[in-house]
Amino acid sequence: MFKATRALVAKDLLVSRRNPVFFLLGVVVPLMFVLLYAFIVGAATTAPIGFAVESQGPQTQKFMQTIRSMQSEDGDAWEIRTTDPDEARKLYESGETVGVITIPASFESDMEKGRAKTEVLTRNINSDITKNLNLRMQDAIGMVQQAEDSDHLVAVKEQNRWSTDMSFTRYMGASLLMFAILYASMVNTGTLIAREWEERTAKTLVLSPKGWWPLVIGKWLTAFIQTAITMVLVGGVLWLALDYPVHRLGPGSWGPLLLFFLYGSALGVLLGVALRRSLPLVPIAAVVTLVHFLVFGFESYMRGYAHEGLVEFLWWCARFWPVSSAIDQIRYAVEGLEPYYSQSHYLLWLSAVIVALVGAAIAVLRKRIRFTQGQ
Repeated sequence: MFKATRALVAKDLLVSRRNPVFFLLGVVVPLMFVLLYAFIVGAATTAPIGFAVESQGPQTQKFMQTIRSMQSEDGDAWEIRTTDPDEARKLYESGETVGVITIPASFESDMEKGRAKTEVLTRNINSDITKNLNLRMQDAIGMVQQAEDSDHLVAVKEQNRWSTDMSFTRYMGASLLMFAILYASMVNTGTLIAREWEERTAKTLVLSPKGWWPLVIGKWLTAFIQTAITMVLVGGVLWLALDYPVHRLGPGSWGPLLLFFLYGSALGVLLGVALRRSLPLVPIAAVVTLVHFLVFGFESYMRGYAHEGLVEFLWWCARFWPVSSAIDQIRYAVEGLEPYYSQSHYLLWLSAVIVALVGAAIAVLRKRIRFTQGQ
């Protein structure tokens, strides 16, 4: 079986080199997806903004100092282009900033009376950017007022489990890694399997004395090599575009990543033997991977909205399907954090799912040893 498997790997690598379309699809799609989210995260984190400062005085200076110091774990809250009123409005009208915030001339006296206000003007197709700008302005005003008169403000004391919050980029990085490895392994393994029917070599392989195990294992090994190349490129893009700490992907994250590969490959094997065609397999793999990303990659986000209806059902699915726990394990490992709930169960359950998928693929393969046109 070893010689047969090695021969299949050598043959598949040669075929992929001569006809690299599907291998490139397994690379390009994850890279484009990572770059898309890098753009979204960057736009949501640091907003290019203009401040039309029409007020002068100590309160205004303190307020602008507070504005410039505002940031989160993902970066600065603002990219302040100007504080000149005329220039701020010109930049906004030309589209170079997402909005203009006016500090009115009455700001000094309003602050002393405890009723300071600002004007936020933004051209936005949805409410997300407007909401962020309003929340940041309210936070800044509250910080200045608290520094001036802390006795008359409500103070909220928080006890954090960890010293710092996990940044959104690092939270998303684990989900993007899952997306990349799941899609690449599914496409690579599935198309390699399906090619045996398209090239009319499946009959010889399946009915050979070696059985179907060299076919399955050989495809897995080839897919592992190709997926590893994809993950190296994706890791580089994550590091460059999102500043994701790929160097922290140590032993604590190797297990989940390996399980993601085996899980994606098992799905690919099942799709390959069921479809026996490469072209329809690719969009199906994309849909399956995208569902995993949106549902299991955002389990904690859905938790706050899971009150009723479809969202609650999806959250229950995400909560108990082991992929969510595997993603969290990568997050904790990269951040060096102690999980706040037990992670031990996902290894067993995800391994059981992989075995079940491979078993289903072999069952389909045995049942469908009916070959059309000589196959």
